[in-house]
Amino acid sequence: KDVVGSDGYELGKELAKATEEGVWVEYLWPHPVTLKEVPKVGYAVRHEGMLFASGYYVRVEDPAAETQAYVQRAIEYYEANGLDATIAHYSTQESLDGQWGLTMADESDTLLVALLAPDLVGTDLKDLGSEGRFRQVGREMAAATEEGLWVSIIFPNTRSSETLYAHTWAIRHDGLLFMSRYYDDRPDVPAAAGTDDALTRAYVMDGIGRYERDGLEATVEHYVDRDSIEGERFLIIIDADDGTFVAMPFYQQFLGRAHGYTDRFLEVATAEGGWLEHRGFHLAGGDAENVREEPLRSYLVLRDGLIFISSHSTLLENVAEATKDYVARAIALYQTDGLDATVDFYNSQDSLEGHLYLFLIGADDNYLAHPIFPHLIGTDIKDVVGSDGQELGKEIAQTTEEGIWVEYLWPNPVTGIEGPKTTWAIRHDGMIFASGYYAAGETAEAPAWRDADPREYTVEYVNRAVERYRQGGLDSVLNYYNSVASFEGQWYLFATDANDIYIVHPLIPRLIGTDIKDVVGSDGFELGRELAKATEEGVWVEYLWPHPVTLKDVPKVGYAVRHDGMIFASGYYPDVADPETYTKQYVQDAIDYYDSEGVQATIDYYNSAESVDGSYSLLMVDDAGVLVVSPVVPTLIGMDAGMLRGVVAREPIGEWLLAATEQGDWHTYLYPSSTTAGLLTVHIWIIRHDGHVFAGAYFVEQ
Repeated sequence: KDVVGSDGYELGKELAKATEEGVWVEYLWPHPVTLKEVPKVGYAVRHEGMLFASGYYVRVEDPAAETQAYVQRAIEYYEANGLDATIAHYSTQESLDGQWGLTMADESDTLLVALLAPDLVGTDLKDLGSEGRFRQVGREMAAATEEGLWVSIIFPNTRSSETLYAHTWAIRHDGLLFMSRYYDDRPDVPAAAGTDDALTRAYVMDGIGRYERDGLEATVEHYVDRDSIEGERFLIIIDADDGTFVAMPFYQQFLGRAHGYTDRFLEVATAEGGWLEHRGFHLAGGDAENVREEPLRSYLVLRDGLIFISSHSTLLENVAEATKDYVARAIALYQTDGLDATVDFYNSQDSLEGHLYLFLIGADDNYLAHPIFPHLIGTDIKDVVGSDGQELGKEIAQTTEEGIWVEYLWPNPVTGIEGPKTTWAIRHDGMIFASGYYAAGETAEAPAWRDADPREYTVEYVNRAVERYRQGGLDSVLNYYNSVASFEGQWYLFATDANDIYIVHPLIPRLIGTDIKDVVGSDGFELGRELAKATEEGVWVEYLWPHPVTLKDVPKVGYAVRHDGMIFASGYYPDVADPETYTKQYVQDAIDYYDSEGVQATIDYYNSAESVDGSYSLLMVDDAGVLVVSPVVPTLIGMDAGMLRGVVAREPIGEWLLAATEQGDWHTYLYPSSTTAGLLTVHIWIIRHDGHVFAGAYFVEQ
């Protein structure tokens, strides 16, 4: 009964009022880390005259936002009072706000303020956690920019035996580093609180923390379980020495097999961590049964000879940037040509770019332009309600000069089918300029390039890029054509500046900043120099380039044109005249080789790069149902053929192989292109001979 809170509240007497029915009491009590008092709720009950009680700390509704606000107040204090006063104030207990306290470092990352660990003042932040469970967390914090970043670590609870997660917000201002953190029993920073990069980094670091705390065996057991998947993120662990998979939550037949890109990963993975932009497997919608290949941004850390990797998709953020660019160009047209010209253009079909179109709303919130549903013109957008009852029009009408994103259901102009749409809307001169993109879905109508003459379409594709440059300028070209939104089947743009230095290459971004004239084919042909000979009339160049699936060089035809001194270029792969006949003959040649040279010689030869003929390679299954030939994906060798399924639509490829007959059969499935943003339709010929199964395929852009 003698216990009194810092605010004078006699919490002890209130708890002592407990009866056999129990009593709840709210009061202030020291936070388990800062020991600064924060709200707590206690429950007490009497039994045999004694008092039994416990309690919990009231969870802040949005601790991430509170953390960022605390740091922002510290920055404002610094702006108003200067550095010395800021150091003095935030080195005192008075600066604590519940669980929040400030850590601060100078331009060289020397700690100036560390109230909860004063012994660290004067040390280099980057040295923090170089050993033990905290890993090199100081280096992660020191990497913060003026945009800010989140860093999450495991933290001991000073008042209990449990583990807390400390989520630190670090941001640079005036060269100084301002940091604060909040503590939670959950390992993840809320999605609204951090960027995709921060969430992916935190997921990987949580995996490393688990490894350092529980050991490798327990960590592997956790991350091969699909319950370890968080949204789109899952953890892969690879042995850096031999490149074998140690842990992953799906495709577990790959465990213990070598990963083909370990050398590339090792170029990026360090003890401090590194980022890699590439194409790889992604869980669409967080669904472990819906694995597809997409552009990814992966975070890799090398620890104790292991590579820890997780990723997030960059597909939507690329398309989002292209959408914002489309709207920005509409505003630019309005500023240069006026309202009437803008309305005329964006009410025409000429304004459409794929599924992107503009809808323009006047200052009175009435539609001025809508090329897909012109009947909306003159009506109030606030009256538009989705089929599910969402008042999407009112949400869009709330936009400001900063712009907002709105998600809703809307008919896709290509398919005519309603699906999820994400719209960017922004006010300018009181009007609303808006456009949006659609989630991936089935296309009911074939795209323009499907049946087009590839040579003519290549010229058209390049000319559209030149026209975008004329109308929107260089930034518009860079934003759009370096994103996945610009892909049309096998067509994508590569472009250089007037000095022939790459400025656009969405497939091989490492080429950006290099000279196109230095590009030489595998046959020694200086294809880059030939493309650099382009004039304003254009030039055609035939050369060898990796096939989208096999990555084996096949003939490609490129077209390049000069404009303002720059090179704009694209190209296509010429089709084989009769791919079905060619595929069957390729497989028959393998069967003939088997009959003349024997099974082992066939396995050895057709697993070699020499056996791959452009886009054609062999799959072979022995009489025990085991895959013994797979030169393009060698990790499949040795697996039970019946387990083989399609990556995109989970087609039963293994069942087709095991059911093969001596007459042979055709089957089709989808496959992600490794060098374009689209899908390929695979036409696979499967035939049984002498108890073994032989298969070959040809590919068509989907």
